[in-house]
Amino acid sequence: MKSRKASLDLHPADIPQRGRLRFHFSGIVQGVGFRPFLYRAAEKFKLTGFVKNTSAGVTLEVEGSRLPDFVRHIERSAPPLSHIETLHFKKIPVRNSAREFVILESNSQGQKNVMISPDIAICPACQKEMADANDRRRAYPFTNCTDCGPRFTIIAGLPYDRPLTTMKGFKMCPDCLREYGSPSDRRYHAQPVSCPNCGPRLQLSVKGQAIKGAPLTAAVKMLKAGKVVAVKGIGGYHLACRALDPKALARLRRLKNRERKPFALMATLEMIAKHCRLSVREKELLNSPAAPIVLLEALPWNRLTPLVAPSQNRLGFMLPYSPLHRLLIERMAEPLVMTSANLADEPIIFEDNVEMLPRLADAVLSHDRPIRAFCDDSVLQVFEKNVSFVRRSRGFVPLPIRLPFSNPRTVLALGGMLKTTFTLLRGDRALVSQHIGDTGTTTALRAEKGAIDHFLKLFALRPEVVAIDSHPGYPNRLLGAAFPDAALVEVQHHRAHIASLLAERGETGRVLGIALDGTGYGDDGTIWGGEFFSGDLHGLERVGHLLPIFLPGGDAAAREPWRTSLSLLSVLPGQEKAASRLARKFGRLGERVYEAIIKRRGGIMSTSCGRLFDGAAALLGLGDYNSFEGELPMRLQAEAEKARPQKKPYPFTIEDREGMNVLNMLPALAAMLEDKRGRAERANRFHLTLAHGLAAMANALTASAATDKIALSGGVFQNLLLLKMCCAVMKKNGFQVLHHVQVPPNDGGVSLGQAVLAAMKYSKEM
Repeated sequence: MKSRKASLDLHPADIPQRGRLRFHFSGIVQGVGFRPFLYRAAEKFKLTGFVKNTSAGVTLEVEGSRLPDFVRHIERSAPPLSHIETLHFKKIPVRNSAREFVILESNSQGQKNVMISPDIAICPACQKEMADANDRRRAYPFTNCTDCGPRFTIIAGLPYDRPLTTMKGFKMCPDCLREYGSPSDRRYHAQPVSCPNCGPRLQLSVKGQAIKGAPLTAAVKMLKAGKVVAVKGIGGYHLACRALDPKALARLRRLKNRERKPFALMATLEMIAKHCRLSVREKELLNSPAAPIVLLEALPWNRLTPLVAPSQNRLGFMLPYSPLHRLLIERMAEPLVMTSANLADEPIIFEDNVEMLPRLADAVLSHDRPIRAFCDDSVLQVFEKNVSFVRRSRGFVPLPIRLPFSNPRTVLALGGMLKTTFTLLRGDRALVSQHIGDTGTTTALRAEKGAIDHFLKLFALRPEVVAIDSHPGYPNRLLGAAFPDAALVEVQHHRAHIASLLAERGETGRVLGIALDGTGYGDDGTIWGGEFFSGDLHGLERVGHLLPIFLPGGDAAAREPWRTSLSLLSVLPGQEKAASRLARKFGRLGERVYEAIIKRRGGIMSTSCGRLFDGAAALLGLGDYNSFEGELPMRLQAEAEKARPQKKPYPFTIEDREGMNVLNMLPALAAMLEDKRGRAERANRFHLTLAHGLAAMANALTASAATDKIALSGGVFQNLLLLKMCCAVMKKNGFQVLHHVQVPPNDGGVSLGQAVLAAMKYSKEM
């Protein structure tokens, strides 16, 4: 979350020198010290009046003779975490009765239109207090103020006042009450304010039984002994262990049933620098109020990669963003694995006394401040100094995304099945939810439904249109039944990818959209995954695709890429012997799969670019199985980044099939297998070839599409090497290239595209 100053766009002539004015502010103006800021500003300019929170923002009345100076001060010096989205004011009669400026009790009546602040990493002032031996908050694991601490995850209702947060059960002691009630104090109306005398407390338990003694000290002792400890954070539980202890990591992988998927890490900046290269921009993001996980280039000699991220060249690090995390890292003095406490990509566990926790960890370090809304850590990487999200969640949600149009109806979009988010759209705002997970289980569906209900309550919205993925087998489509009065709109998966990009970039003109991902249900009932669309937010026509390849076993090919590589070998000239050898490698199963490939049965044809990457990685000997989604493509990227940039692509063709342009990468795969260069060079050249192939398709299609703008979306574009190559080749060819900066290119952004296209479609039908 960036610190953002207000831009009020007020001409000095609009503000009278003296008199009385009533202002209404909307945006992020609650929970960020905005009212005490206005109080201090009013005192500075000797104004009288009042300020109060409302369900729609902040209402202010001021009276005096320095009104223009007061407004200029608001514009220049608003609290760093505030964001004034709209400001309305009018001149009202002078009262002359008040002799001071006061902060009134909040008003919960009226339409709710408040932007809620995300959770904010611990600020320097609170860190300083925690390190001060004479401060009562010395080493207190719940220290916060108006500039930091939990927000979204503790709010139960609006306006943002303590009785409507999960802190309502903690009665403030006299010291905290004095801070809370003093407008000159930085904890004035900081709703989570507390101290060791009146606030939440830690507890350590083993197998459900509380352990006596100092919980934090005991937890650190267990971590140093190689144990796995579940730690309750801001938006849910993490599983923590020593990052440099092979036995602890092996135990964590067994407990979580996570064979090779990379773990997130937590450390100080100094620790991170010992293992990763750090750019200025990456340091800024790590230190930002959002404190996300940032994917960083691992140093070749680092000791963490083989243990934490096998066969990868990036490590996901975050700084200790809560006081409790900070205390753990300080006392451990080494990096910790800090991965979400969940199973099989389900939502993060956030409720206490969950039976699953003792099965995932040797001990549970918890506390008694409830979490109202779960919120997993955000994950991002840096591309050309921009943010490229892998997961948009804690620190960014529920900040709205401003749209290039205004829609009068409330739209709820339920997202896809993997990396699910939902989106609520109303007016020119889209509220994209926190990361839910993969909604293939009842637990995940229940979590998505609960999160939707919470958003609807917080923002006082009722869906009039519900958008769902057109795939008939996606379980979360069933959630639409909860809104029988709403119109139901099906949205094709890959069009939603392109629409999400156009929406977040404010693009209303025509584009050529390229959507590359694993799989999505197509208009013709087949499985798409490498698609070209011409149009805009009012309509996207499919005008091209990748050459379909046969995927034996359907979904099994995603888990077992050797199947895809065998299918590719079967159609590549001169590779019959290689295909037979590969089939024999897998015994009877391999022979049956090979027979199915030859007879084209027991599988599906798909244009999937994700499966193309799977097959290429397997053909280069990088593995036969995906233990998690995208594992082999990630290995292929890591391998390609070992090589110097290749200059010449492999051959490819663009063919006309049934009146549609088709990119055929089979010649590239054949040439790759014949290439005598090293594996890294061949992997790099495969990436380069795809970039050139996509650019050639753009050249072939943009004339009829009447545009020079290319929009790149879909999970394949998480691959920054491919994205970099595409941008370079396409810009050289004279194209403008759009890529994601506010939502992930993967399925975490699909719900935004669904909401936008549903809004457009429904408005046309009306």
